[in-house]
Amino acid sequence: MRVIKLDINIGQREYLLEILNYEYVIPNEFHTCVKDAIKRYATNSRYSEAAIDSMLKKPQSMASSIGAIRDNNLSLFRGKFAEWLACIEYNALKNKGNVLMTIINPDSTSKADLLHIINNGDKYEAIPGPDIKCGGSTYVLEQWSKIVNSRYDIPMVDMDGILTTEEGLKMLTAKQREKFEHLKQVHPKKKPIKSEWNKQEINRLMMDYLKYVSDDITPADSEDRPFVASKENRDRIRDKLSKLQGKIENRSSWDEFCKKASELPNIPENYLNPMTTAKVEKKKLEEVSRKNTKASTEIINGKGNKKVNKSILNDFTKMAANFFGYTSRTEMVLDVGGKILTSPPVKAAAGRVFANKLFGRGSESGPSLIDNDSIEIKSSTNERANKNCSTHASPREHNVKGHGQHYYTREGLKWKEKEPYSRGKKNENI
Repeated sequence: MRVIKLDINIGQREYLLEILNYEYVIPNEFHTCVKDAIKRYATNSRYSEAAIDSMLKKPQSMASSIGAIRDNNLSLFRGKFAEWLACIEYNALKNKGNVLMTIINPDSTSKADLLHIINNGDKYEAIPGPDIKCGGSTYVLEQWSKIVNSRYDIPMVDMDGILTTEEGLKMLTAKQREKFEHLKQVHPKKKPIKSEWNKQEINRLMMDYLKYVSDDITPADSEDRPFVASKENRDRIRDKLSKLQGKIENRSSWDEFCKKASELPNIPENYLNPMTTAKVEKKKLEEVSRKNTKASTEIINGKGNKKVNKSILNDFTKMAANFFGYTSRTEMVLDVGGKILTSPPVKAAAGRVFANKLFGRGSESGPSLIDNDSIEIKSSTNERANKNCSTHASPREHNVKGHGQHYYTREGLKWKEKEPYSRGKKNENI
């Protein structure tokens, strides 16, 4: 069988979070055997039938252990987290033969932290799994002493390798080492079980989980934000997780947990869990939206690919139109293109030359806004233009009503009112 390497890859870390993000229920066909195991290995021998039935039906999850976080102390929570890692390890690597799956014991006070469900001929049976221990050398050695002396039928997994690795044994004092050797002699067939997880991996995976449930940070994200074991963070996580409880999409069964765990060794480094995938897609959409917004505020100038802000261009052309006597920027642009059939005043004619320069039009800068050669203009209009005596005067006298006009100044946009005046009959030749 394949062994989980100590340098577990990012894809496997992402996958572990996916497994731990669900709550799991015991399939109905295993209720009878698990119920018998709870009764047999319980430290509380006075459980009622109703209490045990409630345990069987209650979903189990890593999230339910958030309450084990103490102010600036994660040791108790770490013990709960280690149970789930050990359960994953058994389902992924160690179970074989007639062992169908390993589950977390619904009875949290039991001597056995895990239960192995086996197929025993025509019925299912739940046998005690190991007691999961991690922590300092003194604590682990004391727990091992209790197991071999009073709970011989329960195995023990040494998660931090205190009693199962050379590095761990070096942490024992001379007296502790002597005690451990004595226990080995008295119980030669009883040995602590070594875990494939090491202390550093457990700590890193625990941080992965806490950052995941508190701030939606996954291993594929930046890892420069440590988790602080404070009461505020614990309460915030509790509140967040409480909103997920009871949702069908976050619930699965222990047989599905077993299948997922068995795939862990095969997960590639580039694997992303659904939350990370959603975040990646969101970033892509935000980038596309940002680019589209930027493009919508820019236009392409006639010269190459130079980009000009629309609002700035509009304000500038309005100022130019007012300065050269046009009633609007639209009139100026159309006049520059040759579409205004009435002859403009002298000031506006000069403005047309300036506007053509402004927009890069004319013989020196390229084609004009509108191709004049392709437009047919009435002969009467051409004749008036050739006489070079353009005027807006009317052939009959009339009164022009009072009106006003906006002017751009250094102080900003100002309005100037004009008095009514007479107009017309200024050129009898027209």
